[in-house]
Amino acid sequence: MGQLIRKYKHLTTSLVVLAVTGVMLFGAISSFSGSARMETAICIAVAMLGLLLMFLHLERISTLRQVEKNWALAGENVRLMEALNEMEDRYGACMKALVSAVDAHDPYASGHSERVASVSVKIGRAMGLAEEQLKSLEKAALFHDVGMLWVPTAILVKEQPLSPDEQAAIRRHTVHGAELLDCVKPLKEESQVVLHHHERFDGTGYPYGLKGHAIPLAARILAVADAFDAMTSERPYRSSLLMREALEELYSNAGGQFDPRVVEAFLNALDDISRENEPSTPAAKRFEARLFSMVGNC
Repeated sequence: MGQLIRKYKHLTTSLVVLAVTGVMLFGAISSFSGSARMETAICIAVAMLGLLLMFLHLERISTLRQVEKNWALAGENVRLMEALNEMEDRYGACMKALVSAVDAHDPYASGHSERVASVSVKIGRAMGLAEEQLKSLEKAALFHDVGMLWVPTAILVKEQPLSPDEQAAIRRHTVHGAELLDCVKPLKEESQVVLHHHERFDGTGYPYGLKGHAIPLAARILAVADAFDAMTSERPYRSSLLMREALEELYSNAGGQFDPRVVEAFLNALDDISRENEPSTPAAKRFEARLFSMVGNC
């Protein structure tokens, strides 16, 4: 449409220029008389028609060149979009491979990252997070335990209570994971969520003992989702909790370990969450061992 408007504007300008020029030329030959005036007028008319045709031809050439240029730009945009889509596909494949490597490193964590990501997004949506924030939250949740690759498998599968050194090794997974993600430019924001997802709302968490709203909101959401999945999954040091027992733990720790607003959002989204996180043990199975969650093997 823009090109069509410019074309007719150019044509109108050409006609105006020719008309004004014609009027001036006819005025100049007004002193001619008889057949001389007629011949001169015909010559001028033919010359002006030739100029008009030349203007139209030049405009056509200019338009064709612009179309060719636009076509080339469109082709380049298509190639750039295809390259971008290919990069995104490779990026997504790398993400999935890394998440699979983390889960494979801990035989008790199979599917843990995906479940935590799903629950985190549902909590975030219940809290009114924007779509971009939800995407960032999902990525952070998928990578939240990537630092566990630095923890020896013997510690992860140990059934006895962990020694102070072993607990320290597990706690360092947040720092290792954040350092790894910080090296990837598109994941710098998510690295801070991974770093702080074991902070506690009352300030007694790790690695830096942040308190309350000093902890990033995404990290507070991830803490609830991570703890819920840990409590409702089998671990080497304890059996899984029933859904009711896990909810009691979250509720009783609201304001201490967890942000009360996040726990409230979790409860509001519970219908969606429970459909995808059915207890992995029979209903009669009870909690048989210590809850080793927030400072240990979540």
